[in-house]
Amino acid sequence: MRLDNFVRPLVRARYQIACSVLALGMGVSSPALSQQADTLRILINQSPWLNAFIAMVDRYEDETGVRMELDVTPFAGMLEKTRNSLRADSGQYDIVNLNSAGMAEIYAGGFLTPLTEIDPEFALPEGVLGFGGSAYWGEDTDSFDPEGGDLLGVPTNGNVQVLYYRKDLYEELGLEVPDTWEELMANDTWEELMANSLALHNPPERYGFVPRAARDSILYNFTPYLFSHGATFFADAAGGDYSIAFNSEEGLAALETYIALGAEAGPPNPGSIAQAELIQMMATGRGAQAIAVVAAVADLNNPDSSAVAGQIGTALIPAGPDGLRSSAAGHWMAAIPRNVPEANQQAALDFLAWFIEREMQIYYVQSGGVPIRDDLTGSELDEDPAFEFIEAFSANAKNAQMNMPLVEGTLLKDIISLHLNLAVIGDVSPREALNAAAAEAHQALVDAGYDVTPPGEL
Repeated sequence: MRLDNFVRPLVRARYQIACSVLALGMGVSSPALSQQADTLRILINQSPWLNAFIAMVDRYEDETGVRMELDVTPFAGMLEKTRNSLRADSGQYDIVNLNSAGMAEIYAGGFLTPLTEIDPEFALPEGVLGFGGSAYWGEDTDSFDPEGGDLLGVPTNGNVQVLYYRKDLYEELGLEVPDTWEELMANDTWEELMANSLALHNPPERYGFVPRAARDSILYNFTPYLFSHGATFFADAAGGDYSIAFNSEEGLAALETYIALGAEAGPPNPGSIAQAELIQMMATGRGAQAIAVVAAVADLNNPDSSAVAGQIGTALIPAGPDGLRSSAAGHWMAAIPRNVPEANQQAALDFLAWFIEREMQIYYVQSGGVPIRDDLTGSELDEDPAFEFIEAFSANAKNAQMNMPLVEGTLLKDIISLHLNLAVIGDVSPREALNAAAAEAHQALVDAGYDVTPPGEL
């Protein structure tokens, strides 16, 4: 099944499905749909977690009487709609959902209201995940800054990557599944993942490991390989040094590992596999393992959408040579625009504060959502096998990092992704790909005014 099929029909008339495509797509300034604080207008993406968010909206409406209007938009159109609404005199939305890829651009534009301007007492409660400090933006550092930055976002979806594996096939083939998380932390490596992938590989009926290496997806999927091998995209992003650093020996080892898994234990044409194809292969039983977003777990274990429901396990992403682990942050943050009435801003913050409460997050998970807290173990979720993934989610979320924490992140993503994809399909060597990507990314930063050191060559 394709990713779009994960979105079930919406039957309640008040949900406004892509109502403003024409006006916003043409950059036309639209008046606010409502100036009343008892109505909230939310821009949200069409995704596997949409139905869980709708369940939360339904519950909030029932509890408070606040009316919610959702503009559900395909992922590809989200950023443009967000830009157009934020730049208008009167915003179309009271809450915009921002993906990690375009978050820095919107934060830096000054379009959002710091949440402590709406309520000076508001803070993210203990237990809410930090996702690389990406709820905060520092004007001085021009990057995510949880220490001195403004609080601009509240996480709405904790989409980090996890390792998916077929529990039944592991048992059938006698592959080792660590009994405890301590054992998993100590023993699970990329080498062991490759060995298990080769043991599971039985083409064309079944592929041992399914990569996500299409050009539009590859950078996100490659990130945990890079970080776990001790490499970084930038020399010192936290310190403001964005000199390109990924074309290193560690970066080369990461890319060679990434390519080898797909080439030796993956399906044909791994360079064309995006998220939808990966999920489809896992759901139909043709894929035995994959690294993918945790948002897919509900449908992979749902008998209505998966031929292998109940057989999908989740685990930590493997460690690199020195025991380093990483997961790429692919989460979503809700933010409140400046160009909406103050009453709407307050109503929006009230909803978001309710949304991140621990009790509400348990309900969110039960509805099929991806939590944004790491303190949900020890709850009623522990009693239901359907929520076994919470432990893997929490462990990977603690390792989640932002890969492009700067305004030009979307531009750099496109540059680097092109060359990574060329290496996967075999048009260039991994070394050539990293050198070419580094040179182009460096020039893009120079053109944008950054003071950066030229990268060397591998």
